[in-house]
Amino acid sequence: MRTLDSFEPLPPYADPRVALKHALPAFRPAEKISVTKAAEKYMRVNVSGQWQPFRRDVTPYMVEPTDMIASRSYRGMAFCGPSQSGKTQMLQSALAYTIAADPGRVALFQMTREAAAEFERNKISPMVRNSAELRERQAQGRGADNIYQKLFKGGTQLTLDWPTITKLSSATMRLVLATDFDHFPESIDGEGDAYSLMRARTRTFLSRGMVVVESSPGAPLKDESWRPQTPHDCPPVEYGVLSLYPHGTRGRWYWPCPTCGEQFEPSFKRLRYPESADPMEAGEAAQMVCPHCRQAFGHDLKRELNGAGRWLHESAEFDADGQPLLVPIDSGTVRRTDMLSYWLDGAAAAFSSWRELVTQYRQAVLTFEATGDEEKLKTAANTGQAQPYFPRSAVSELEVTVQGLRDKARGMDLPKGVAPSWARYLTVSIDTQGTRFDVGVTAWGENGRHQPIDRFDLFHAPGDPSRVIKPFEVAEDWAVLEQLETQSWPVAGGDARLSAVALAIDMHGGGATTDNAYRFFRARRRAGQGGRWYLTRGEGGLNRPDRVWLKAPESVSQKANKRRRVAKDISILFMATDRLKDAVMASLRADDGMINACVIPEWMGNDHLTEFTAERRGEKGWAKRPGMVRNESLDHLVQARALHIIKGGEKIDWSHPLPWAEWSEANPYLMLAAPEEDPPDADVDQDADSAPGTARQPMARPVAAPMSARSAPGRGGWIQNRGRWLT
Repeated sequence: MRTLDSFEPLPPYADPRVALKHALPAFRPAEKISVTKAAEKYMRVNVSGQWQPFRRDVTPYMVEPTDMIASRSYRGMAFCGPSQSGKTQMLQSALAYTIAADPGRVALFQMTREAAAEFERNKISPMVRNSAELRERQAQGRGADNIYQKLFKGGTQLTLDWPTITKLSSATMRLVLATDFDHFPESIDGEGDAYSLMRARTRTFLSRGMVVVESSPGAPLKDESWRPQTPHDCPPVEYGVLSLYPHGTRGRWYWPCPTCGEQFEPSFKRLRYPESADPMEAGEAAQMVCPHCRQAFGHDLKRELNGAGRWLHESAEFDADGQPLLVPIDSGTVRRTDMLSYWLDGAAAAFSSWRELVTQYRQAVLTFEATGDEEKLKTAANTGQAQPYFPRSAVSELEVTVQGLRDKARGMDLPKGVAPSWARYLTVSIDTQGTRFDVGVTAWGENGRHQPIDRFDLFHAPGDPSRVIKPFEVAEDWAVLEQLETQSWPVAGGDARLSAVALAIDMHGGGATTDNAYRFFRARRRAGQGGRWYLTRGEGGLNRPDRVWLKAPESVSQKANKRRRVAKDISILFMATDRLKDAVMASLRADDGMINACVIPEWMGNDHLTEFTAERRGEKGWAKRPGMVRNESLDHLVQARALHIIKGGEKIDWSHPLPWAEWSEANPYLMLAAPEEDPPDADVDQDADSAPGTARQPMARPVAAPMSARSAPGRGGWIQNRGRWLT
């Protein structure tokens, strides 16, 4: 039996003076100091790997917005600016002020849970750890320093959250901060927009409550014909920081002209540079032009002018023309609102040079002209210039119309089924339907020039002309596509013929379409033709990082909450269809001779041309117009462009082209002389506009030496073919 002496002695009583020392900061009144001064006094920032005191002169345009976070005259703030301009540093300054000078409950919202954790690791924790005053105030003990919650002496509770209705309900907070606001959902679980829900969380703090959101613009323009009605008016967008800007004070950053002294807003549109020059040379030559005296000056004055700059807001008073006056925030005549709003153009941002902005923009323009892809233009506008972007393909004057295509086709009288003399290779696009395969053939030449040269349907089952195929159901019916491997098309101006370098099959369809497509692909691979065939799947959305990519399919296991791969031996050609349709429409608008121009032949009838116009570009991508059913012409060109990209057609050096694109006997898909024997019949149903009895027959010939049959990965491999070597 243990005695009392055998137990460890109890720990000593806690010293009440220690507990009192920890509790007293909660009774300390708020320090009378601005947010910027608090940041200079208490916060350290990472400068090229070294932690140094915060300095306001690095980003002078952030001083006023930062200080106004503590204002009791306003309940909210929206700040729109380019990336890497100091927007996030403003939020960190607000945190330092709340921790060290005016303790209270503060929540910082990131766009996702993962982004919030990353922000804590890379921004918040290093800032607290390397700032002695903030580190001293951090509380100790369980739960005081977690990824999503941090407690500080004096009563500050910081939470790192993400926009869900749970996070934005019930809790009461004095200060709510949100970064990358334009990447938040437009509606939070159907309960409303994030800003309105955040305002509700601060309501009980009355004039002390504040909501601050910052972001680069991400929402597209809604109206291409919009014109500003006031000096600081904002174009209409449906969501994001610029949807809030018009409801605030409408502040813009102004510089005094170094020549005439008049104030003006520095903006990208006021940069002057030679557009005909190389992007780098254009960027290096960029100068800002004063709208008053028309004198230009260089980037070397930017830091000095930022130091002399100031924010001007729209006033409640008007000039003789009925336009609001522009006044400082402390003038007492700012337009009546409870929200502050600021919009900084990328040309004034401290961490980006005019050379970088112009170079980025000119490279994006060249990319658009070369590929038709607008993604880099959007990035240059949103993150570089801090401007909303209106897709060029959505401009009504630039919409593709049937009459416009008919006019473009005038004089292009090459017969159907004949490739133009400039053709260097062909691609075949196959749209899978319930009772047919819809086939389109596209000829490609130098610099992306291309033209649809054939269009037909495959209706009848192989070996049984009396039966209509059912690709969604019958796997054997897919064998009707095999003839496309050997089919060739004559090239105008000689006896040469071309066969397809690549063939794409759309996997979308009901029933067993996907399984039938896998089965067909594996069969073609065993026949040595796997390198020519692609199974395609479209992915909508304008924010896809790539236009095309190869990836094995995935599905969710029904037995466990984890992902497993299926058909591991097959790579699907995924297509960012909205981005590709932007490029296709740009090609349809381009005149012959321009990069990536699409030539429309006269043989395409109104039904085919109408299919090009079946969809319209909206804010979130392409969608069918009301009443439109068929869009195969558009889909064929999307698949053709995907094949052109994945095969490397955009990168061909035409002085030394790849073997499959050169005009020589080395090209396995080019027949320079037609064979003497008659071609065998093929089961091809021509379009109705072909004359009866004149249907072209495919020419059968070996177009590439077939590779030896190989087992698919995971299907037995080489050991199945080992012969008798073990005996």
